[in-house]
Amino acid sequence: MPDQSTDYRIVVFGSAGVGKTNCVLRFVNGQFRENYIPTVEDTYRQVVSCNKQITTLQITDTTGAHQFPAMQRLSIQKGHAFILVYSVTSKQTLEDLKPIYTQIREIKADQQNETPILLMGCKSDETACREVTENLGKQLASHWSCAWIETSAKNNANIREAFQELLKLDKKRQFNFNVDQDGHLIDDNSNTPIPSSPSLHGGKRSASTLINSGSSPNVTDIVLTRPTTPVSPGTKSSRTSVMSTSSTSTNNIKKDLAVDPKRMATSDTSPNRTTTKKCLIM
Repeated sequence: MPDQSTDYRIVVFGSAGVGKTNCVLRFVNGQFRENYIPTVEDTYRQVVSCNKQITTLQITDTTGAHQFPAMQRLSIQKGHAFILVYSVTSKQTLEDLKPIYTQIREIKADQQNETPILLMGCKSDETACREVTENLGKQLASHWSCAWIETSAKNNANIREAFQELLKLDKKRQFNFNVDQDGHLIDDNSNTPIPSSPSLHGGKRSASTLINSGSSPNVTDIVLTRPTTPVSPGTKSSRTSVMSTSSTSTNNIKKDLAVDPKRMATSDTSPNRTTTKKCLIM
């Protein structure tokens, strides 16, 4: 089953350890992890309004290891907007984004001027270790004709503003973050929740949810979870639905996974993290 038409997909790219996950966690539920935990691929959901209708941001936090090129291509194909993350403490992480940017432009060639892209410099609080100046980040963003911002997930600096800036780049949609914890729009003047369509919610739910954690797709489907009952922020839903992939993408993913089955493993042993499921290649 395809994603709901109200879903808006944001894909976050960047090298391992640049701070992608902490930026996303800060945005969706205000959390910050002191210890680095490698990501395979996590998808979070944040309820917002779009053109005065409830919509769902699906924020995909991708692996920084670039082990799955077909998954990267598929993420770009499915994505509406992109955040390219580097660490201001490493020039190399800025260089690593160049082929990703090029691939986004190639895949989205039919909508060159419409695809929102934000270049984000993370860890701006680590001033003593800075290698990338603000001017260097701005120059690259200007060359790419995309937006730019520096953030600190640790200090919660410019995180919300970064996502707002990204969504402003989509000229076809008007987003509003004034949504309560039950997923209702809030009237700007009265702070009164505006009832939303039950078909978009399936009952009450949290405004932010982890809907897929660490699970790589099998050769025929990508599985995304959707809640049927209230769930707490950062937790995994119990219900799953299937988003079919094209045969070309399926074959590419199969090639990626066939290279090394150990890629399916994750080193994260945190008790709060969902265990990665094995992938069966038919």
